[in-house]
Amino acid sequence: MNMCDCSEWTVRGCDDSALLRRERLTPLSAVETFVPGLVTYSLAQPAQPIQRELAIVFVDIADSTRMVVRQAPEVALAITQRVMRLVTEIALAHCGDVKDYEGDGALLYFGSIVHAAKAALALRAALGEDHQRGNLPVQARLSVHVGDVIIGEIGSPPRRSVAVIGPAVSLAARLLKHIPPGGVIAPQATIERLQRDAPEVAEQFQLLGPCVVLRGFEEECVTAYHIPPPGAPVPGSRSVNENSSHCHTPVSTP
Repeated sequence: MNMCDCSEWTVRGCDDSALLRRERLTPLSAVETFVPGLVTYSLAQPAQPIQRELAIVFVDIADSTRMVVRQAPEVALAITQRVMRLVTEIALAHCGDVKDYEGDGALLYFGSIVHAAKAALALRAALGEDHQRGNLPVQARLSVHVGDVIIGEIGSPPRRSVAVIGPAVSLAARLLKHIPPGGVIAPQATIERLQRDAPEVAEQFQLLGPCVVLRGFEEECVTAYHIPPPGAPVPGSRSVNENSSHCHTPVSTP
């Protein structure tokens, strides 16, 4: 992975050797977590809540319920730990951070849509390689979006964290279910930003198809683009350069 110019949002610098080395697990009291970096930055602001544009990446472990039911609990935990360690290392290496670990997934945030998209592609490749080698029996879906969010404290002094709330976060979460495991999805607004800032990344996405009407976004026609799992393109998909027009026929989520 390439070195990156990290923004103020990152907890650490982008030193590949430090970020990507495999470390022996330490007692929980000594584990560095993602919460202090985000909380410290938020609390340092003169006014709260604050508004900022962030790039979001959601990671969702596919068929996680089946894994938990069919595997021994310690095996399911070991699989989840392996996925989340890889997710964390790649996020940090691309100047991002982890907002939440959510059981079978994670919410990552970045100051740059380019860093976020490249992190998503790196995650897709790394998790796919582990799956093909038989090291991971599961695959993951990923979504990417960028937009304004509101950041503020939640909880109380003994147990507090930071909430990141906005339509971009909700939309990215809703899009996840529209791609198969191993795929990456992003709305048109994100692809347009990538066409400007990182065209070599944007051109890897294909038009997914008809408009997707998402729960909570029923009044919008969301045009989505995706990168399918290796060797499994969705019939009818076209590259982002072939067709970037808005869609016409809504397709509702289940």
